Amino acid sequence: MASINHLAEDLIFEILSWLPVLSLLRCISVCKSWKSIISNPKFIQAHLAISQQKQHPFSTLRVVTKSDESQDLFMDTLGENSVKLSLPRYIAYERRLLICSCNGLVILSDRHVVLLYIWNPLIRLGKLLPPAHYLHIGVVNKIGFGFDSLSSDYKILRVLFGRFSDLFDGEEKKGLVAELYSYNADSWKPIQVPKEIQGFKFDPISECVCVDGRALCLPGTDGILSFDLHDEVFRMHKYPASGEIISEVLDFEGSIALILRSGERASVLTLWALDEVEGNLSWTEKFNIIEPAKRIAYVLIYLGDGKFVARDHSRACFFYDMKKGTFVQFRIHMSAVQFSGSLLSLKGFERQD
Repeated sequence: MASINHLAEDLIFEILSWLPVLSLLRCISVCKSWKSIISNPKFIQAHLAISQQKQHPFSTLRVVTKSDESQDLFMDTLGENSVKLSLPRYIAYERRLLICSCNGLVILSDRHVVLLYIWNPLIRLGKLLPPAHYLHIGVVNKIGFGFDSLSSDYKILRVLFGRFSDLFDGEEKKGLVAELYSYNADSWKPIQVPKEIQGFKFDPISECVCVDGRALCLPGTDGILSFDLHDEVFRMHKYPASGEIISEVLDFEGSIALILRSGERASVLTLWALDEVEGNLSWTEKFNIIEPAKRIAYVLIYLGDGKFVARDHSRACFFYDMKKGTFVQFRIHMSAVQFSGSLLSLKGFERQD
């Protein structure tokens, strides 16, 4: 039998590409040839492609506030493993963090979006980003993060509604404004908000969610405001006609999705997705959620394959596997996002130790 040292390099490449990042970081120490494979940009992209196809175990990142109001960051894999991650020094002592994730990269920001840091938490490489133009004073301040695959550019959308001031000229303004950061250009630019959207009423609690990698979605009182990262255009989507919405905007197989509660005594939970049907977008019922314990009050994240992150009526958070009927509770958090680890490092990234 051939020893492991004599395995064809392409076979080792294939086997390693299916491992999660934390395992790969241990494999780097096995031998020089494995380190060379794992460090190769072609391997990093192949590993990322498998992650994007949802073949690696999905995780969540949770920001947990401690009794002294400082914060910890945890990575969980479907409630089975929990790993504490050290926050980068630029933002480690902020009392309230905003967090977004895409392709294993994470955006960390203070609540006013004055400090913005892009970071790969598993390989501890990142970059402090230039400040946005506006300092938020009023009601709504949302950020979203995604990847424009057509221009191969990571972008951050920031939407403000209420009172805000320009960091450069100090002028105070009111209304709804949007600005977009491009990693390739390393700069911010204003985004035109159509007149018909100026009156959009945001949900102040819900987060901006990235769907299918490139559509950023913001829920409101009467519908969902989406932003295409390539076209850089806002669109409005009405909610489904009936039922009580009990979820954040979810990503269901690349479509915008929601969970609605309906039926006698509000006993039926159904996942609806916004699909293209004969050239038009319309809401389609996908499946009912089996809820034996009647425990779900609100769904935060859909992880795929019948797995959810949700909270109960006491606001305790848990992982729920619908197929297995299992609940795994975890500590209450300030915020949580879906996360799939990668080895990705962008130009300008520096190590944070």
